[in-house]
Amino acid sequence: MLNNLKGKTALISGAAQGIGRAIARSYHAAGARLILVDQSLDSVKTLKEECGEQTCFVNVDISDAEQLEANLTPALNQNKPVDILVNNAAALTRRGQVTELSLDEWQRAISVNLTGAFLLSRMVIPQMQALGSGVIINIASQLGHVAIKGAVPYCTTKGGILQFTRALALDHAEDGIRVVALSPGAVLTPRLTEIYGTAKEAEKALKTAYPLGRLGEAEDIAKAALFLASDAASFITGTDLLVDGGYSAQ
Repeated sequence: MLNNLKGKTALISGAAQGIGRAIARSYHAAGARLILVDQSLDSVKTLKEECGEQTCFVNVDISDAEQLEANLTPALNQNKPVDILVNNAAALTRRGQVTELSLDEWQRAISVNLTGAFLLSRMVIPQMQALGSGVIINIASQLGHVAIKGAVPYCTTKGGILQFTRALALDHAEDGIRVVALSPGAVLTPRLTEIYGTAKEAEKALKTAYPLGRLGEAEDIAKAALFLASDAASFITGTDLLVDGGYSAQ
């Protein structure tokens, strides 16, 4: 089976809800053991119960190097080596021009969206090197390719993730590690529906911008992430898969 992850261990950041939660469910269904990383304790507890005894949860802020080292290291030592890392956690800043945003807001976007991916990759890559294989999937965004008004921190960090992916892929190709980016378009997650009030309002406001005539579902992204983690994608590295309903083709 092309999407079989049986015997693999996958670490997923930002696993509590939305895209991260859908990826966790998809990987569990494909047979992977899970290490779920998030700050939302209650949400991940319910996911852990759903995914069974082979699931480990780490409650941590991935942008805090000392906290991450202290809390994640025991989980890495107690589980089988990580085969798949999904850098999914991301921070959104409020909409506004740079003259309206604080330095703290800018730095929060950088520390979660870029530094968090760097820190997790740095911790997991030695295990992958020892295995002689591994896959790192960086969840980017269509807004790493195109921009919208009032979102400089988010667009900048997602563009940075694309270049991080390319450079990391070149550094570790000889180690047997593949590094790929996955760029979703607008996806009907709790975060998006919170912004617009309801899923219906989000669809109404955004779907006309998408050639396929709808917004994405978290499961659409999870299916792509499952493909990229599988042996079916064994010759794919250093590139990005856009799952955006045709948005960036316009």
